[in-house]
Amino acid sequence: MSEKIYASDWAKSPNISQLVNNCKENYSENNDYSQTDESYYATPIFVTNLNISKKNKSSNNYSSNVSSELTNYPISKQSNLNNNENIRIPKYSSNKKNNGSVSASTTTSTGLLLPYKKKKRKGYCCFGFLTRCECFLLISCFLLVLLLLSVSLFWLVLLHGYRLFTDGFNPWATSSQIFKQNMSFDITAVHHHKAVCTSKDCVSIAAFLSSNLNPKIDPCDDFYEFACGNYHLNQELPLNKPIRHTIFDVQSKLQRQLKRMLEEPIKPSDKSWDRLTKKFYMKCNDEISMTKNNDNWEEWPHTWEYQLGDALNKTGLNAAIIEITVSQDPKDSDVHVIEIDQPKWGMGVRWPYIPGHQGMLANYTELLIQVAVNMGATREKAEKDMKEVLEFEMQLVNFSVDEMTRREPQRANNRFQLWQIEQMYPNIKMGDYIKRVFTGICDITPNETLIIREVSYLKGIQFVMSNTPKRVIANYLGFRFIHSYKAFLSIHDREPFYIFRKNQTEMTTMIPTERWDECVSYTSQVLDMPLGKMFVEQFFVRDYAMNKMNELTGYLKESFLRELLNADWMDSKTKERALNKAENIEYKIGYPETLFNDTWMQQYWGDKIPSDREPILQLTIRIKNKRNLDELRRLKKPVDRSLWYQGPAQVDAFYAPNLNEMIFPAGIMQFPFLTPGVPNYITYGMVGAVIGHEVSHAFDDQGGRYDEKGNLHNWWDIETINKFYTKADCFIKQYDSIKIEEVGINLNGRLSLGENIADNSGLKTAYEAYSLWLSNSSSSEPALPGLQNFSSEQLFFLAYANNWCSMVRSQHYFQLIMTDPHAPGKYRAIIPLQNRPEFAKAYNCPSGSPMNPYKKCSVW
Repeated sequence: MSEKIYASDWAKSPNISQLVNNCKENYSENNDYSQTDESYYATPIFVTNLNISKKNKSSNNYSSNVSSELTNYPISKQSNLNNNENIRIPKYSSNKKNNGSVSASTTTSTGLLLPYKKKKRKGYCCFGFLTRCECFLLISCFLLVLLLLSVSLFWLVLLHGYRLFTDGFNPWATSSQIFKQNMSFDITAVHHHKAVCTSKDCVSIAAFLSSNLNPKIDPCDDFYEFACGNYHLNQELPLNKPIRHTIFDVQSKLQRQLKRMLEEPIKPSDKSWDRLTKKFYMKCNDEISMTKNNDNWEEWPHTWEYQLGDALNKTGLNAAIIEITVSQDPKDSDVHVIEIDQPKWGMGVRWPYIPGHQGMLANYTELLIQVAVNMGATREKAEKDMKEVLEFEMQLVNFSVDEMTRREPQRANNRFQLWQIEQMYPNIKMGDYIKRVFTGICDITPNETLIIREVSYLKGIQFVMSNTPKRVIANYLGFRFIHSYKAFLSIHDREPFYIFRKNQTEMTTMIPTERWDECVSYTSQVLDMPLGKMFVEQFFVRDYAMNKMNELTGYLKESFLRELLNADWMDSKTKERALNKAENIEYKIGYPETLFNDTWMQQYWGDKIPSDREPILQLTIRIKNKRNLDELRRLKKPVDRSLWYQGPAQVDAFYAPNLNEMIFPAGIMQFPFLTPGVPNYITYGMVGAVIGHEVSHAFDDQGGRYDEKGNLHNWWDIETINKFYTKADCFIKQYDSIKIEEVGINLNGRLSLGENIADNSGLKTAYEAYSLWLSNSSSSEPALPGLQNFSSEQLFFLAYANNWCSMVRSQHYFQLIMTDPHAPGKYRAIIPLQNRPEFAKAYNCPSGSPMNPYKKCSVW
């Protein structure tokens, strides 16, 4: 029996805010949101949270208001809810005789209301004497419990795959009726699967697809809306993000996984690189001791030509005026060479600096001024100095080359010797600069070979450098230093950057990313290999993932080779070379083996353990400095093709044309892209299309210029390359014709050409690979629960489209179109499907319908 609480006791009990906080703490302790089970994304049940509010005290009328809120919660935690103890919630009543003192009664979780005094009560005789309000609450609780039971029963039936009707239970049964009435095909006419997969993984992926699906849309009208139309109903677009998509969701899951590892206590058995990684994360989160760089503005260096080289060595700062790296020789991919390039700009890209974007320039100017003020300058002096800094940077930008022009690979093959550069551009003093960068590493002679990516940039900036006061250059370098390390400034000093980002994205509000989330990202950037090793050890299902990826890459490789053989527009000699290149693509899957070589890990990461007093800024500079030196030391050494240049804990995939290799990190190999136990039409439609996308980069307008060893030279017959560009022009026109209504401008088909070819070719290659696998399989694949009326082919294309489900703030489209070489997610789904006859056949789309246009584009 529940204990009674009287008014005299309530004065001794915790106040209501403390009670609510205690409830929240107990709820958080019992429910671990860091779990990584795939059902977290797919299997909702409902939990009732109670919010208690009071009326204005001045009215002397206290009441309690109980409201319910439905929240997603993992099915695996359901038992915790059923075993909770009854929650006692005080009910207030006024007592004028006691000068407004509060008396209370209690309400149990079952809805029974216990009296707080033994006296005769007025009200309805219903389960005792209850007031009208109490009766209403009792009935509401009963209906709410009934609703929860109904919803729970619904999901239990889906979970176990019960067949309640003659054709099997289908929670989306109404979609079949809609298809029959409104669509150009009868989905029930296609062949049915013999069995339904009811494993946890199948239920999770089925719920993932079904939750995004909008069955009211005809797939032949707009397949993106059909496949992803309800994505926005199940996901929220964070206030501090301009875009959200499927890859974002996987990245969020990865962030929680990394957080869980980084917050584990340091153990005596931890290796030195593990201790380094955890300490870095701890220091990043320590806001109290965060370094506050309020150095006097007058103390920035005044001589750039000497300080710039030292800055790269001493601070790890990537040069803000000229970028220097050690990279592969474009003509000989086994040799390292010094490469000189234009830098990245303060606003990231070039276009905001050009006329017509005064609003963005104004936001950037205010950022410059506020940073200077925070560093100790007066507002008046900061405005004067930062105006000069902005003018200087804009002059540099004017001599730079835009992103679209830089797509031409041959621009990376301008070869000079150092003495030639010194004669051509004496005002830059390139010899002094490079010698200072390589001091203590290797000797640089006047005959040293340099690759100059943008000759016109060097030619232009020599006049800017000679006509700009050294103080302005020094102030610019100072700002770029702060910009590079803004993550490790105090909260106050980071605020101008948050405001700038909010204004640039035109969002109405800006909530900074949670500090733990930022610190996970910074740790992953600075210590990618040690953190990647921890991830592989704790979360990566190595045996399954490696075996499955080997199978996928085998079928995808065979599929692409067949496409090359069937390319009748290629001459025989070029085709032979293309086949040779495709055969020699190296697939780096999961993680580098060197992660488990303690000698290698100790050499690169084991000597950086920080002291307890070392600030995070100094620690970061020290680590970046060491990494820069490691890169520079490669200059006189041959290229090591076994190295990974990025860690495995990331959600992405890459093709490196100068190595002719594809990198597929462990971080992306998880739900929903790679899920154990699901049918192959899901795996090939999702991760298979991603692999096919990267493979096709080897033969797009950029990657196709490199041979099987990664050497840059023209191995295409002139007639064949002209035919290639004729086919590529079809894609340019197709994407150029798409108008984004939110901003009133069209997609840039030329900027996104390489990615568009890869999207289209990747889908075709993945489908052909799946068909090839089916032809070698002895049995048909099972259906997914709730999606039994879809054929395997239809589910393949449905899975593919779910790669690109997204939400985008309308104002962000402009930046995407101007800078991103990828098309927006919606069109990465729609256009490749429009170009595939196999899709139109699978969904029975009539010729001339939106998803089956008469004119289609294809390269391979």
